[in-house]
Amino acid sequence: MNVLRERFSKLALQNRLPKITQITPVYAMIVLIVYSWTTLQFFWKLPSWLHFLSLTDILSVFAYAMATNLLESLFVLLIPLALAVVLPPKWFSDKFVVYGSSLALLLLGYAMYFSLKLKGVEGVLITIPAIAVIGLLMFGIEKIGIARKAIEILSDRAIVFLYLSIPISLISLCVVIVRNLL
Repeated sequence: MNVLRERFSKLALQNRLPKITQITPVYAMIVLIVYSWTTLQFFWKLPSWLHFLSLTDILSVFAYAMATNLLESLFVLLIPLALAVVLPPKWFSDKFVVYGSSLALLLLGYAMYFSLKLKGVEGVLITIPAIAVIGLLMFGIEKIGIARKAIEILSDRAIVFLYLSIPISLISLCVVIVRNLL
């Protein structure tokens, strides 16, 4: 009986998760936003770093940033995947690319806004009203044809960033691991 339950639960979870062809554009949108933000911040600070950091230190900072981006973008991807598992398939899984990409765009945009506006402010920045607004906007984007099409096109074209970001992130992760072990 336990074997049947285990197989049924695995099958039910597999039916709830979107296909890899749907997950890839959503992850690409997340990568586009997260890596672009970090790269912008890195190059903004680079001229001052050149005065007091060596090249190996700067490359080390870059490696830590890219390794963090890898883990951060995977964590952000877990949010739409969890919603796809929890919510009914008609609500989320059937339109995973649009909903997942718009959710990533709105959540990360909200985080970047607070990063710029509230430097030094501690505490929880994501409030219940903000989450409600993000949810309404996410489901609203799907209803607006041109917005839905723009999200689909952008997330599909963002896949090209994965060809560069994944190898750089994996190399950076190896550098961080080796650097911390030695």
